[in-house]
Amino acid sequence: METSESGSGPALAAVPSQADASSARSAEGAPETDRVRRRLTALDTFRGCLVVLRIFIGSQVEELAAPVLLHADGFGLTVADLVAPGFLFIMGLAVPVSMSAFLRAPGAGDPGRPDRRRQLLRIGRRAVLLYAIGTFLNAYPFLPEELAHLRFTGVLQRLAVVYLVVSLLYVSCAWSLLPGARTRVTRLLVRGFLLGGFPLVGVAGWIVATYTFHSPWPECADVHGLVRDCSLEAYLDTGMWGTGHNFNGARFDPEGLLSTVVAAVNCWAGLVIGIDIVRHRQRYGTVGGVRRRASLLIAVGVVCVAAGLALGLVIPIGKQLWTPSYALVTVGIMTVGFGAVLLVFDGGLRPVTVGASPVGSTLVALGRNPLFFYVLSEVVIDTLDYLPLRHHGEQGSVWSVLPEVGLASWLPGPLASAAWAALWLLLFYVPIARLLVARGWYIRV
Repeated sequence: METSESGSGPALAAVPSQADASSARSAEGAPETDRVRRRLTALDTFRGCLVVLRIFIGSQVEELAAPVLLHADGFGLTVADLVAPGFLFIMGLAVPVSMSAFLRAPGAGDPGRPDRRRQLLRIGRRAVLLYAIGTFLNAYPFLPEELAHLRFTGVLQRLAVVYLVVSLLYVSCAWSLLPGARTRVTRLLVRGFLLGGFPLVGVAGWIVATYTFHSPWPECADVHGLVRDCSLEAYLDTGMWGTGHNFNGARFDPEGLLSTVVAAVNCWAGLVIGIDIVRHRQRYGTVGGVRRRASLLIAVGVVCVAAGLALGLVIPIGKQLWTPSYALVTVGIMTVGFGAVLLVFDGGLRPVTVGASPVGSTLVALGRNPLFFYVLSEVVIDTLDYLPLRHHGEQGSVWSVLPEVGLASWLPGPLASAAWAALWLLLFYVPIARLLVARGWYIRV
């Protein structure tokens, strides 16, 4: 990982018209210039919201937590099921923002075409590092039984694969959004695949493969419909590396092979919004423009949620198999969420005021180092869950016994688990986030 002394969040360049520049000057007190460059606060803030959600959900005590804060067992949707699609969404959104050169048409003042080879090496390096960090977390704390049943998949491994695929899609097809690139027919075909064909191909392939598959396992002979243990996902994951390397020894892995195909749709949705941000810098450079784009995002998100719920009547909504209905609903929720954050932090309040507020600055601080806090939270929880601690003659761990003794003894179980997670967030992770930002340290791969 790299430590940078400069901000890692995306800065957005806008070339406003004279009226827009005058509006921006009167609204923000900034001098009128030919080129205005500022960061969209919502990008880091929304990422910070997802980090807060991840830490809060991940810090729940499973024996005490409310069911809505735990992953759905089978089909269904809980708050916990929003974390993974949220990170995929924001990862896709960051791709065009961090590689905006691919969306700039060559001009007189343009230094030249983007270095495609350098970007491909950078993409490959990041994907490998993400996968390696995920494998490290799966192996930690390096117990013999853990290493013997080491998972080859996981949250970061899925992020690595999806990041690689979506980034290559962007680098390969972004030229189709530029004027005069190759022939008109070729440009339209490639643009159509980038902006709509990619998710349709993935979802169609999943549906055909899933519903034409008949499990050869004898116990699944009389099973009809979509059943996790008799699904194509289970057959592929078990056949690839065996149940011993699946999560909890199940027949399928929730971050398995086939479900990753549909998970890429969540990242693609963020990619499309990121492309819109880069291509329409002027619209995002004024308060009025931000409000209009945010309102559009919220409306599109609501439509996606409604369509996903309707599709859920045919294909069950479920994270463990990452069904198309689940992908569509979570894409809608994330789009609405980002639109709302964009509206509040860039379309409703001045960025300077928002950054000075405790909530806004804390979210931005957490959003600047998302990977660091994900890894840190996993290591902290795994370490405390490994340390043994006896309570009332029964063997437990520091992670499970402390909240039971200190909180559950006088609070209802779900409330005690939520309080335990909130205390960790406020007293441990938030101070670290503020310290990192104060020192100008941004840890990334």
